[in-house]
Amino acid sequence: MLGAYRVLLRPPGTARLIVSLLIGRIPIGIFSLAIVLLVRAETGSFAQAGAASAAWAIGAGVLAPVQGRLVDRFGQPAVLIPSTLANALAVIGVVVCARSHSPTWALCFFAFVGGAGLPPLGACMRSVWAQVFEHDTDARTTAYTFEGIVAEAFFIVGPVITTVLIAVSSTSVALIAAVVLSLTGTIWFATAPLARSWKSSEPHERTRAGAMGSPGMRTLMLALVPTGISFGALEVAMPAFAAEHGAEAEFAGVLLSIMAAGSVVGGVWYGARQWTTPVVERFIVLHVLLAVGTLPLLLATSIPVMAVMAAIAGLALAPSAAAGYLLIDHVAPPGTTTEATTWMMTSNVAGAAAGAALAGVIVEASSARWGIALACAGPVIGAIVSVTLRRTLLPAPGSVAATEAEASAARPAAAEAVER
Repeated sequence: MLGAYRVLLRPPGTARLIVSLLIGRIPIGIFSLAIVLLVRAETGSFAQAGAASAAWAIGAGVLAPVQGRLVDRFGQPAVLIPSTLANALAVIGVVVCARSHSPTWALCFFAFVGGAGLPPLGACMRSVWAQVFEHDTDARTTAYTFEGIVAEAFFIVGPVITTVLIAVSSTSVALIAAVVLSLTGTIWFATAPLARSWKSSEPHERTRAGAMGSPGMRTLMLALVPTGISFGALEVAMPAFAAEHGAEAEFAGVLLSIMAAGSVVGGVWYGARQWTTPVVERFIVLHVLLAVGTLPLLLATSIPVMAVMAAIAGLALAPSAAAGYLLIDHVAPPGTTTEATTWMMTSNVAGAAAGAALAGVIVEASSARWGIALACAGPVIGAIVSVTLRRTLLPAPGSVAATEAEASAARPAAAEAVER
């Protein structure tokens, strides 16, 4: 099964991009947690820590599509290098403000800039995959699934790395180490030949709406926001569930890691297969499976049972995300692929923020089970949206899918002309 992923190493130069991507994305699992722990340790305030964390998430979510549009217009190095430098300086600013007990607004300012400056490595890598495997849908599916697996893996190991770094040194050192990794990976990625030579396809008509000018992209985002709500709700409901069942609230991290591990297993299986079903059907089916797989979380009556249910719920996560990435090739207007990918991130971040806020109110007023119910409702709503609006998920003019369809239609005509 794992042998199918060797296709990613065949094109010249992809090995360097993969290694630099892995280095540059390790900090994603470190930054937000380490900032919360640093601010809490230095100021003694959970409120300030939460405000800084929220500012980081808002910066990352709001500015990601802007960075994506700039990449599509000016190329990858022109955006990645300034972004990672801004991110590094802002994180150092957070450390200085926390240690000097600066006002909350100063902490939030630097946290916002740090989140906004997160280099869009994942989106850039996906754009390179789309170009390298332009005529090989199976390889693109494998590549996009690999992206989902990498993201889930670092959400598992990121907190572990953070804990180890803090144990052997300090929270400040953990953040500085994350900065060094981000700078190293991003600059090595941005200076690679494939990244420097990548060019976005020319749009038929450049509009202010950009990627969101496509009805299919709007449907995709409407389907993904509720899924993001589920993730945010689980981050609040799982600690409450652990506490209600006699464990420390921090044990929720283990439960969430088990879910991420399930996602990795499902992703490895999905990316190793060759698929013949149309991507629109695949996305809808996987979204429905994600909704169905999440519902058993409501049946958990103990932590061991919840661990099993979390693993099941995670199985469809990476596959559905990979299908969503492939669907972007189907519905995004030409010249907007990087921006379209960052919109996926924004929809997840926006949904997660709303889910966490709603779950906090619900759990406070009732119990963890109702917070979990909110988390289960998210994928169900997303699946309903994707099924109801599936007719809008048509290939955008000039998109990869439209080009492939035109080529497929032209082949029989060309063969008939030759026979004549």
